[in-house]
Amino acid sequence: MATEQRIEIHDQDLRQFEEGLDGILLQPGDEGYDEARVIHNAAYQRSPLLILQAASARDVIRGVAFARNRELEVAVRSGGHSVAGHSSSDVMVIDLSPMRYLEIDPERHIVRAGPGLTWGEVSVELHEYGLAVPSGDTGSVGVGGLTVGGGIGWLVRKYGLTIDSLQSVDIVTADGQLRRASAEENPDLFWAVRGGGGNFGIVTSFEFRAHPVGTIIGGAIIYDASESRTVLPAWARYAQSAPEELSTIVFVLHAPPLPFIPPEVHGRNVIVIGVCCVGDPETGQGVVAPLRELGTVLADITGPAPYPAVYALTESVAVPGFHSEIRSSYLRELEGDALETILRGVDTLPAPMGLVQLRALGGAMARVPADATAFAHRDRSILAAAIGLWEDPTEAASQRAWVEEFGRDLRPHADGVYVNFLSDEGPERVAEAYGQETYRRLSQLKRTYDPANVFRLNQNIQPG
Repeated sequence: MATEQRIEIHDQDLRQFEEGLDGILLQPGDEGYDEARVIHNAAYQRSPLLILQAASARDVIRGVAFARNRELEVAVRSGGHSVAGHSSSDVMVIDLSPMRYLEIDPERHIVRAGPGLTWGEVSVELHEYGLAVPSGDTGSVGVGGLTVGGGIGWLVRKYGLTIDSLQSVDIVTADGQLRRASAEENPDLFWAVRGGGGNFGIVTSFEFRAHPVGTIIGGAIIYDASESRTVLPAWARYAQSAPEELSTIVFVLHAPPLPFIPPEVHGRNVIVIGVCCVGDPETGQGVVAPLRELGTVLADITGPAPYPAVYALTESVAVPGFHSEIRSSYLRELEGDALETILRGVDTLPAPMGLVQLRALGGAMARVPADATAFAHRDRSILAAAIGLWEDPTEAASQRAWVEEFGRDLRPHADGVYVNFLSDEGPERVAEAYGQETYRRLSQLKRTYDPANVFRLNQNIQPG
């Protein structure tokens, strides 16, 4: 396919395309090409024929037209974190990483952000004003990809999903038009962008409402995984009933050799309860306190911290260049057979870097009506994921087998899946990310805005 498309792209076409670009057009062999083609998940490294490093909405418009007119497969890259490898292609990539502008109105709590920024960068700048926008759990994730998939992170129970703070977008649709989408302008498109992924166009600017978030109670409480049968369900019960100021993410993994973990525990399976509690720090200490009483604490590194520091909890498992695979599902509860499935996954955790992740949901996320955005699974209580991570290619088979078995065993106890936590799992799983009615509506809008499925290198919604 790539060879055939190389023949169709003539030198004159490329010269005309490149003329007047604000950004840079890269081809194999160009300076900077090898760095530009690398994405986060090493399992999906590709060699694009063209990489458009777009510096403006005008560049994006021209890139979309070039790809559409030649029927080229086109990938869109923001932070390059797509777990399914959709941030790259062997044909053409529109790379938004140069679009890194940030405008903050601290009086109105309004933020305009370019899609090339990372959430870590945005959070650091907003913290200067005591503000934050709900985002994910990893600082290196791009603003663009995480947002259009929903955005479940450290503030989910207090301030909801990332899309719940989204006020408007500027988006280039498949016909090459730059449109504003908001509650007042193109509201159907705005509905679809909030959870529908990259199916409806390329967002060149996001406008968010920011929230007051200053000093948090952040950090982690660590237990030995031998206590999983008691600690995990106790965590789930408290995390869902606690004040909404508290959001938590559990990581079960092999203990890294960090100074705050006892040396005799290094390499053993541990439960890391990541904590983010906003509001008054003194009150927050009391809210977090029950999480220290679930078993025998190996380490407690919770305390007052600036909000951006919470991203440090995921640095060791968000290393670029590793291969990764994921299976995730929303659980109805963490009891009975569902708990037993989680425990089996913990017991067979592949070394050295596989992990089980659990997120307690509810709160502000659940109060938004299910049909208000394209993110339909508002009432789910727990998101569970098995994540395989490896550097040595010889580990690929065992890591993938563990991930696939975990996902298969979990599905009878689950209801739906988070679109940002989908690998390449087929159209049925994409439909599960939305449910029947939401998917039907998205499919109809796909026919309106992208009938030729130009934007198909994603968790694809077929035009209805």
